[in-house]
Amino acid sequence: MRKIIALFLCSVMLVCAAASAEQAQNGKVSIGVISINGAFDLQCGLPEGYSVKPMVVKQDTLIAVLLPEDESRPSMYLSVAFDETYSDVDRMNDLDEEALELLEKTYTDVDPTVELSYGETGLGTRLLIARQSGDDVTNYIDFLSIYKGYFIEFIMTAGASEKGRKLSDDELRLCIDFLTDLDFIPAAGSAAGVEYAGKTYPAVIGVYNAADNTAAVTLRAPVILDRETADALEVGGTIALGAENEEIYAVDRSEDGYVTVNDEIELRPQEDGSYRVYLYEREYRTDLLTVQAFIPETLVFTDNIDPESLEPLEEPLRLTAADFTAELESGEGVGFAAENVNVTFDENGDLAEISRVYVPWQ
Repeated sequence: MRKIIALFLCSVMLVCAAASAEQAQNGKVSIGVISINGAFDLQCGLPEGYSVKPMVVKQDTLIAVLLPEDESRPSMYLSVAFDETYSDVDRMNDLDEEALELLEKTYTDVDPTVELSYGETGLGTRLLIARQSGDDVTNYIDFLSIYKGYFIEFIMTAGASEKGRKLSDDELRLCIDFLTDLDFIPAAGSAAGVEYAGKTYPAVIGVYNAADNTAAVTLRAPVILDRETADALEVGGTIALGAENEEIYAVDRSEDGYVTVNDEIELRPQEDGSYRVYLYEREYRTDLLTVQAFIPETLVFTDNIDPESLEPLEEPLRLTAADFTAELESGEGVGFAAENVNVTFDENGDLAEISRVYVPWQ
């Protein structure tokens, strides 16, 4: 059994506090948006008598639980998590036998009694199916697949009032029907040339792939709270920091309008009445989207950091795409992950300029 089921079973008691899923326009339920290797709104159909509760929704991970109204019916758990090692895998159907054997070992290494087989969704996507065996009892069925670098794992366990009951083939079919109906809908405005064409974003630049001359570029944005939200912050509540919520144990409001939460999060008032969020004197930013961006020869790399002293320059250096990729490959210098980078896209959504500035924490 893969490690994810342990997380599910430990987290199921938290479901009451989880966010509710929203109804999508197509009649399905929208569970949440993931945004690595493309941005996708995950939408599903629900079996009759079930509701879905998102437990974790992050840029690269979504975890949700499907709960039955009748406790004798099985509970089901969905995990969608990006794995960079499989970023070029569109579907599990693309894997060879050696790669499949490696996935099988993630089950057998943990549970040598597990029974493995293969199936497919109604759309022909391959599924690795794991069942717990022994004494004619099946405590769980675990389905694993891959879509665009995301591992999709769907687990069914016996109902709360019938622990240890063997799960039936009809219940297995219920899982396959759910996975057949699970849609990765491109999130509105997330495609190249639509979301970020002609715009500039703060960014973190990660791994460079010399084979296709691309780099992982994570676009970021400051966290901004409106006045109504800031005024409502109180001890015992939570503050939303991008995709994460933090429980509030202290709130201090100063006469000049500043709000300090938990002694470390500072809300600074702006002229329009909103608040920008700072953490330890650094503006708090949240990830918007990660793209595998091509590095064109026309890219301009503007560097405001002296390469030898690492101090700020009076006049920035105007460098080339070759200079930029050479530093990415070498791993030398201050890098591009210290919140000190801005990226600008042209009107076609292609990288036009990368500007690096000095920050004292680089």
